[in-house]
Amino acid sequence: MKIAIPTRDGRRISSNMQSIHGFNVYEILDGKIIAESYISRKSIVEHEAENGEESVNEKELSLISAIWDCQIVISNGFGKQMFEELVKAQKEVYITEAVDSRIAINHFIRQTLKNHPELA
Repeated sequence: MKIAIPTRDGRRISSNMQSIHGFNVYEILDGKIIAESYISRKSIVEHEAENGEESVNEKELSLISAIWDCQIVISNGFGKQMFEELVKAQKEVYITEAVDSRIAINHFIRQTLKNHPELA
């Protein structure tokens, strides 16, 4: 399974769409991280510019398309619209109070990550 965590600096979890600089992507197998990568917003924005995408909804969809192969997204909250777009894209969304992406992924693996969908 693949899990995407939006981040502003490669470590801290971003809590809104404007502060996302990219995604930490973790591939989990048998309770262990087997691969870790980073998708930068710069590459996503360059793709948007090439395709003339400008609206907020299109930017949200572009961010979602960047993590198309991830089944789960862990965040501090996105706002209701982005949360709904992720759910529509069949992503399981966890809203956590954790600030560090590595701590959040380790809690997820240990099944101790607290989900707060009311914070979406």
